[in-house]
Amino acid sequence: MQTLTTKTYVTLLSVLAFWVGGCFHTTNSVTNTSGSPNRPSADKKYSREIVQLNQLIQQKSKSSTTKEAHLKLARLYADHNNHNRNYQKALKHLQAYIRLDKSKVDGDTLNWLASLKEIDRLSKEINTQNRQLGKMHKKLNQSKNETSALTRTNRKLRREEINLRDKTRKLEESNLKLQKTIEMLKKLDQRLEEKRRNFNN
Repeated sequence: MQTLTTKTYVTLLSVLAFWVGGCFHTTNSVTNTSGSPNRPSADKKYSREIVQLNQLIQQKSKSSTTKEAHLKLARLYADHNNHNRNYQKALKHLQAYIRLDKSKVDGDTLNWLASLKEIDRLSKEINTQNRQLGKMHKKLNQSKNETSALTRTNRKLRREEINLRDKTRKLEESNLKLQKTIEMLKKLDQRLEEKRRNFNN
């Protein structure tokens, strides 16, 4: 767990350093539109564009248009305005774009790739821990039922229950820390995307 924490902090510091450095070149004038009443229509727009780009990729597998389609898909899936964003798919399409044209890959794109990889890794780890928590809770409930059915002298089951509670608490604490870390990375990724848009405009 110590190694995980160290790696997470190192990655966070790297991404944060990149983002802060980029702030000297652009000003943050983007307004927050997450509370817009037009969200359903915006979501449909994202869905339509994603479907069109995926169809384009299937038709022309190695053209320059396909390369740009992969990049657009990565941006659409990671866009903070996309209510149905999917960081795993964003990572998949960004990797495809880099494979098709390594010559155009710049530092910003590589930093974005690193952020998406870290989000994907932490998401998988949270899923694994959630499965472990589910098993622990199930076992804990079984232990409670067995304990209530047995006499108070059954110390073995009581010790097992205490042990399970302690393990469950530690896993929940670890899970909460990972969730906070992934939320921070998502916010950083959102800011990077906003900075990239401002810079391109």
